[in-house]
Amino acid sequence: MAVRDPNPPVAQSIPTPRPAEVSTLFESFDSWAQLLKAAPPAEPEVGDTPPTAADTSAEAPIFHPLQRRAMGLLHIVDDGRETGETIRIRDDWVVIGRSEGKVVIPHDTAMSARHARIDRLPDGSWQLSDEGSAAGTLVRAAAARLRHGSIVQLGATRLLFEVQATGSACLVEVRSNHLGRRHECVGATTIGRAGGAAAIALDDPFISPLHAEVHLTPRGWKMINRGLNGLWVKLEAPVKMAGPSQFLCGEQRFVFEPLLG
Repeated sequence: MAVRDPNPPVAQSIPTPRPAEVSTLFESFDSWAQLLKAAPPAEPEVGDTPPTAADTSAEAPIFHPLQRRAMGLLHIVDDGRETGETIRIRDDWVVIGRSEGKVVIPHDTAMSARHARIDRLPDGSWQLSDEGSAAGTLVRAAAARLRHGSIVQLGATRLLFEVQATGSACLVEVRSNHLGRRHECVGATTIGRAGGAAAIALDDPFISPLHAEVHLTPRGWKMINRGLNGLWVKLEAPVKMAGPSQFLCGEQRFVFEPLLG
């Protein structure tokens, strides 16, 4: 894993941030509770007097910059762990790729040379977009609206969502070079590991016994995560990251954490 110099050469022009084009695909991002555990309170030194309620209420808030732009933290999560390398983003943009960009993951062959990009928008918020990668950038979501052509990943299995002219829908397993089994979605459909009681059984050890549910709602089809390894949805348009957000480039998991301005 390598991190490129955040200061580009003088002759290189810095791309301007992209306009705010916000996707409505995702209803919410999963919270990143495992990685953002609150630090334990510091124990008072011997002789310290605990603050009274009045002292606490009168205390000032923690200082944070009022004029300079806020940082963002990009966590590159280690394999099988909930911790990893943390990169502080002070620039207005960062590109992630296998061989290009400021964050380079050369050993991930599933990642494109230039895979994804994070931009700071004029209002100070942050946006994630795919750079035309071959495999796409996937974002972890608690729930997502599905439409014809949507691609989701459960465990290590990718699924293509298709809606027929009759209104019926199915999930098609996506293999490396072809489409695999088709699974019909009828009303409320459960998805889980083969051998369990789920209506759609996937032969994938990273799938939970009950991993997800697909529902037909008045607003259309919706998938809800129930599994340990999450529901990942392929980006179709740039999406804002208002809070801690997980995403996949190739097989590398990232967590982006915006800091307060």
